[in-house]
Amino acid sequence: MVGDSTVAAGGEGRPGRFLLALVLQRWALRRWALWRLPRRGQVWYLVGVDALAVAAVVLAALRFPPLAAMLVPFALLTAGMLVSAELARPVERHREDTLLGPGVDTPWIFAGVLVLRPGLAVALVVLSTLHQWFRVRRKPVHRQVFGAAATALAGLAAGAFLTATGVRPLGEVLGARTVLLLTAAGLVFLAVNAALVTGADGPRRPREAAPGHAFDAAMTAFGLALAWAVVAAPLLVPVLAGAAVVLHRGGLGAGRRDHVTLDPGTGVLTAASWRGAAEARLDRLGAHVPGPAVLVLDLDHFRVLNERYGGRVGDAVLRAVAGALRDEVRAADLVGRSGGEEFSVLLPGTRPFDAMAIAERIRLRIASTLVALKASGDGPQFVGVTVSIGVAGCSDGLLGDALLAAERAVLRAKAAGRNRTVCAEPAS
Repeated sequence: MVGDSTVAAGGEGRPGRFLLALVLQRWALRRWALWRLPRRGQVWYLVGVDALAVAAVVLAALRFPPLAAMLVPFALLTAGMLVSAELARPVERHREDTLLGPGVDTPWIFAGVLVLRPGLAVALVVLSTLHQWFRVRRKPVHRQVFGAAATALAGLAAGAFLTATGVRPLGEVLGARTVLLLTAAGLVFLAVNAALVTGADGPRRPREAAPGHAFDAAMTAFGLALAWAVVAAPLLVPVLAGAAVVLHRGGLGAGRRDHVTLDPGTGVLTAASWRGAAEARLDRLGAHVPGPAVLVLDLDHFRVLNERYGGRVGDAVLRAVAGALRDEVRAADLVGRSGGEEFSVLLPGTRPFDAMAIAERIRLRIASTLVALKASGDGPQFVGVTVSIGVAGCSDGLLGDALLAAERAVLRAKAAGRNRTVCAEPAS
């Protein structure tokens, strides 16, 4: 019923069947958040890029089938990529995505483009995406698929450039012409990927995007050395992998994120860090970008849930809500925990109408998010929570006023029955 915040569901079937159904539902195409995006043009663009990537990969794999001699380099690159990604996982979980996504995988993927046939090179992209999904951070499925499609198309474009210029195969000695053409292939790889991502998310201000571009370029350049080592000096590959992880963990992998403090219970920004990052973001955006908007979310009857099931379950619910929030917002959006059961979100470049659509999508996602309790004789038990959301525009750049307006909208949502989204009334 609308307004009920505590949801317990029992399962008469086997727990394994329920979990399998849960996984299948998550990956079901019709349930993707893609179809709930407010702009239909963006939906068709994402679908078009995905379809183009599938068609291009199939055609390239048929035209240039994998060779048996490439299985050893492929295994070496796969092992190095997965080990490096696992060692860099603590950094990757909290690093704001650059245009190429998980940066520590980028050199391995580009090295695969340089030394492997298209099918095996794209297989590296798929393995990277699966590792990110299961071990790093789960974004909405359509964004994860689009990221893989964009990287695959960028790799195919770079590979086509190398084939046209006759660079392959790499030798033990690289001449000046070869180095120049490999560098040009790296630029093609970066440019195609950046163009595809910009088409989906819109352009970013140069000052804000420059650090991310620099990081992606550095990781791609590192891929040149890895590609040469795989062919000419395989024993150097573990050395270069260790160097990449050290650089990544030591600061290069921080990408575009400023030094911030994360809430240990939920993994989102603390209230102070969110406020500072939001104000800095507004200062950078100025009046050149429409919007932004602010969301304030307050969980309904969370104290009742906490008292009934205990703090451990309450903490698990907060983590689940924070995970749902991260899944439903974009990489450029800021999510913070502003109170015990309250969260705040800054949506740059988002007008109130679109912000309402995003907030409603978040509300529905949180309402369908369940946390498992200890199984009883009746089968597994689950608990969930609903949320009341206030939406306010921040077109004048005054964050404090926007937050106050959003908080008043939250109170109106509570008074109207909870589990609903309310837009702040325009200033008179």
